[in-house]
Amino acid sequence: MKQRDYQVFIFAGIVLLYVVGQFVIGTWNPDDGRFHFDAPADADFLYYAAITNSVPDNFPPHNPAFAGVKLTQPYLQYYPAALLAKIINPYNAMRLLNVLYLVLFGLLLRRYFPGRYGFPLLILFTASTFGVAINAAGVDFIARGFTHVPFFLLLTVALYEKSLKWRLPALVGAAFVNGYLMLMVIPFLCIIAILEKKKELYYLLATGVLATALSALFISSEVTARPWHFIITESFYFDPIEIIKHAVPFIILSVLYRERRMAVLLVIAGVFGIFIHYNPFFPVFVIYFAGALMLAGGEVRIPKSKLPAGVIAVILFVGFVISAYQKYNPDAGDYYARYDDRIQGAVGWLVENTESSAVIAALTADERDLALIMEKRPVYLGYIGHLGHLGLDWKPRYENTFRLFSSGIAPPEVDYIFYGPVERRYFPNAILPFDTVYSDKAVVLYQVSAKR
Repeated sequence: MKQRDYQVFIFAGIVLLYVVGQFVIGTWNPDDGRFHFDAPADADFLYYAAITNSVPDNFPPHNPAFAGVKLTQPYLQYYPAALLAKIINPYNAMRLLNVLYLVLFGLLLRRYFPGRYGFPLLILFTASTFGVAINAAGVDFIARGFTHVPFFLLLTVALYEKSLKWRLPALVGAAFVNGYLMLMVIPFLCIIAILEKKKELYYLLATGVLATALSALFISSEVTARPWHFIITESFYFDPIEIIKHAVPFIILSVLYRERRMAVLLVIAGVFGIFIHYNPFFPVFVIYFAGALMLAGGEVRIPKSKLPAGVIAVILFVGFVISAYQKYNPDAGDYYARYDDRIQGAVGWLVENTESSAVIAALTADERDLALIMEKRPVYLGYIGHLGHLGLDWKPRYENTFRLFSSGIAPPEVDYIFYGPVERRYFPNAILPFDTVYSDKAVVLYQVSAKR
């Protein structure tokens, strides 16, 4: 009698959880008591939608939050969303891809680990430790998997597929999808190649180094305001204890399960997370990936290890539920559908009457007061949090934006000025000496380029 595949029930349960998540996360606005499936849930999602809508316009694409400058960050993963956004809006395209990539990852693990893929999926997609400020992988993936999971799909193929003809292209793809995450994979490949002395690992290492170098040239060749090492010395600052909190459950798993490769990757991710402050989320994602694959491919080191490993998985799932609720609860005021029906007329006018490359001066004051026009047209200066870690010198544009709305002096790059509800709130007495091309009760659009 064929043994029932209980792993598939875990897989199906996680997929169902993610499907439900796409309906409720970032769609409910407590102010009007309605679901909104066509509005950004926070500043990041406005940025994602803007990139998704703009990547087909130029190659390499331009940064929609810093108009006229090449997008100096990984962006290939946005093209599937851009294709779907031609049919449905970008936010629903993201939601669909979040679930699709989860399913693809589950099928991959089922291919490589047919009897042990359920709990690894649980670890990567629905696990978190308690009391952490930096999101666990699953807490981010449930809403943002479309931008992060493609890297781990490709890395899994590169590590576990049998044929090099698939492994090498997958590793190249991973480097171009997220070269920053590859910075942790390169030392990992180097160490396991030295330890195992297998020819195929040397091929992978050489390919990974070359692909990462090429992706750096491809993505970061735009001149930035800071030297390359700013990602180590000047970027995010956080408490390294956060990384250790995330790593502790998987350190315990490494004692219970013998899986040398993933133990090496776990250590490397921990070192990067503690000492290199480029983006603390990336090392955390790799920690959970290493823990997931440790369960999938590891051999039991201590008798009856499955019971404590199962207890850890359950605890991490409870942590995920608590952390996800705390992050995505719209009543907390951080993650809810942001929109303003009053600006739709002006947005429609710009879409119908301007080129996709038209530069709009609008105001993003903070994570709540956003330049929503960025979804449709690139803005002169978007949310600064999206620009500083790319090495872009945003301060001159910040000063120019302030000068524009306070003194009516427009930067030379700007084509149109969006003077709407956010701009009126912070500059209620602005006098802009430019031609008015659109006006209603909420928004006035000025054309600047005709004045030159």
